Amino acid sequence: MLTKDSKKDSKTELTPLMKQYWDIKTLHADKILFFRMGDFFELFYTDATIAAPILGITLTQRNKKSDDQTPMCGMPHFSVAGPINKLLSLGHKVAICDQVEDPKLAKGIVKRAVTRILTPGMVFDPDNLDATLANYMASLDETSVSFVDTSTGECFYFESDILSEKLNLIQIMPVVELIIKTDFEDIGLNILITKNDFVSKNSTLPYSAQNLLDYVQSLTGQNMKLMLRPFEKKNFQGRLEINSNTIRHLEIFSNYKGTDTGTLFQTINKTKTSSGSRLLRQNLLFPLRNKLEINDRLKQVEMFRNNLFELKKTREVLSNMGDVERRLSKTSLPQVNGRDLTAMAESISAGILALQVSEKIFKSNSDILKLTELSSEIKKTIIEDAPLSVRQGYLIQKGYSVELDELIDLTTNVQALLMTMETQEKERTGISSLKIRYNNVFGYFIEITNLHKDKVPANYQRKQTLSNAERFCTDELIELEKKVLSAQSKRNDLEFAIFDQLKNKILNQASDLLILSKDCSELDFYSALAWLSLENHFCKPDFSDLNNLQLIESRHPVVEQFQKNKFVSNTIILNESECFLITGPNMAGKSTLMRQVALTVILAQMGSYVPASQAKLPVYDAIFTRIGASDQLTEGLSTFMVEMSETADMLKMATKKSLLILDEIGRGTSTFDGLCLAQSILEHLIIETKAHAFFATHYHELTNLDQQYQQIKNVHMKIYEQNQQIQFLHILSEGPAGQSYGIQVAQLAGLPLTITERAKILLHQIESTSVKPSLAAKNRISESENSVSIPTVKVSSEGTAGIPVPKNQSSFFD
Repeated sequence: MLTKDSKKDSKTELTPLMKQYWDIKTLHADKILFFRMGDFFELFYTDATIAAPILGITLTQRNKKSDDQTPMCGMPHFSVAGPINKLLSLGHKVAICDQVEDPKLAKGIVKRAVTRILTPGMVFDPDNLDATLANYMASLDETSVSFVDTSTGECFYFESDILSEKLNLIQIMPVVELIIKTDFEDIGLNILITKNDFVSKNSTLPYSAQNLLDYVQSLTGQNMKLMLRPFEKKNFQGRLEINSNTIRHLEIFSNYKGTDTGTLFQTINKTKTSSGSRLLRQNLLFPLRNKLEINDRLKQVEMFRNNLFELKKTREVLSNMGDVERRLSKTSLPQVNGRDLTAMAESISAGILALQVSEKIFKSNSDILKLTELSSEIKKTIIEDAPLSVRQGYLIQKGYSVELDELIDLTTNVQALLMTMETQEKERTGISSLKIRYNNVFGYFIEITNLHKDKVPANYQRKQTLSNAERFCTDELIELEKKVLSAQSKRNDLEFAIFDQLKNKILNQASDLLILSKDCSELDFYSALAWLSLENHFCKPDFSDLNNLQLIESRHPVVEQFQKNKFVSNTIILNESECFLITGPNMAGKSTLMRQVALTVILAQMGSYVPASQAKLPVYDAIFTRIGASDQLTEGLSTFMVEMSETADMLKMATKKSLLILDEIGRGTSTFDGLCLAQSILEHLIIETKAHAFFATHYHELTNLDQQYQQIKNVHMKIYEQNQQIQFLHILSEGPAGQSYGIQVAQLAGLPLTITERAKILLHQIESTSVKPSLAAKNRISESENSVSIPTVKVSSEGTAGIPVPKNQSSFFD
């Protein structure tokens, strides 16, 4: 890192300004310091070299004409929010060093001090955040993990002494900063980690929550505490378990390219408000597993479906509602302005109207009368299109205060007073070109050209001489200037005081505003799901206590949007402990089918209608997936190691009430090893886990296992073949696929014909000299004899038969 001494021989050689800079910077060495100089914020040394390329601004030198080659960059103070939030989003911390005295009154260097410290969890301006995404700070200790979003006031915690559970929550939620104790071990997450040791006091809250509150207050003071909600305790038992792998595999929030195009969230998000969108995201992350709670949500969605007028009107009104939560957060910040308050008033009005429109469908807890009065007061106080500055006047409406009205009249009518005085002076002096003007340096003055300087009255006092004119003042003009400037200053101070009083009134009603926001978020969530179900012909799911799955004419909620009227629906029926063993070529739709079942379950347990004509489901406790291939090279893990690690975690945690999706298990190693592992894993699922499972494979040897295990149902994706050409029908059919069609798929992909024809010849040669494997019924586990028959392994072109694992013998899963 560059230091002051790397540019100067000693501290005494620094200019007074740069000495002041280093005195402040030394106290904030781990932060990027935004140093206020007049109308600009400047960055120096390493701060400048780090920030300039990130922000796309020019890196220059402080004084190119001298030996001072200090790197620097800067930006106007009024456009600093975007750059600061960009730095924060990349994990940097920022310190705002402002001018804390009026430059006009300063003797020497203007006093400066750090007025705000910002971190990724403590943003400069909530308006620059993704409106659909929360911005959590998290903290964990040995028995809990807590979350706070300072941009919305949301606070909650989970109690758990299992580190993996807590880390999974931090990974699946949009956490931007993690607060931990100094002695807490490294947990290996790619998140900004801040150390904070809070001395715990007598509190019912867990230490992690207290530590978060202490950290937030140390950065923001009391205003932020006003808009933070009380901490809410949540539990693991009430939610459908979905880990970070499942979220990634199912492309719920992000696709394989890292964008939101084609994700479940983007497809079903029909909300009209930012807070409603965030609630939808949270409910997707935390689907329910209490049947009564799920049915309560479905009933609310159904009521909106049955009242189309109220549904349409509610959505129309909600579209005019801003983000109350984040507007409230901004109200507690120094950069809040008049437009923010008028926007809050409009949001309150829209929210109240939405609740009134839907009152026969949705029960609200908001104090509508109290909030209506607040909205009305804001609108009567702040003018429309108020200036961005709150200290320069012209933001309070006339009629609010008699005292202010007098000052407004004086400052507003000064131009008319000057015109009257100018006319009088022209008549008195006979100088028709006489002008009365104002500038920041000389104040008000009378300007007379040299042509008429012999007519200047004796009472005119010379103020400035120009090349072609003279400038004068009079006692009357000086008195008017004092009166106007004093009035303007008083007006500015009084308007700011009124604004500040109104701002504090809003903050004091934070709890009422947060209740309004919560009500409207839920209203938006339910009405959006109702609209989604009508628009896409979704059906209401029915939950059974039996562990049976029935999806009639099931569809993929995302893929069907890209294949309007072309998507092929399929009926999927699984009884208790059954498994679909799915075969067929790539591109036939195996992965799509499995994913659509998982997504349907998530939607249903979130409280949404689902893409099917009929749906009857059990309430699952977890969804586990193993889909696709990926390396984690930075951790030294190969594709196969990742595959086996994820599969091992799945098998350890799954219960008979879980839903398991496994796609091409064992393909990351040799055919022999892969086939044996795939069969052994499948048998473990059948014998030990007994969960609903979808197991897609290219190992056709496994299809013979249905002779051994009645829980296995062989199915395949139907193919139409003619003249060695294939067409994917995407129809789920009973029985195993006849072959893998790998060469035909390669041909469709554009592989040169010479290669595919040669491959066909080689395949024919291998098949004609190999013996097909056959799994006999004698491989079946004999539990009464506490033993297992070991079949003779027969090698074929497609691999080898595996060995079943008896439930009462040890295996590598133990």
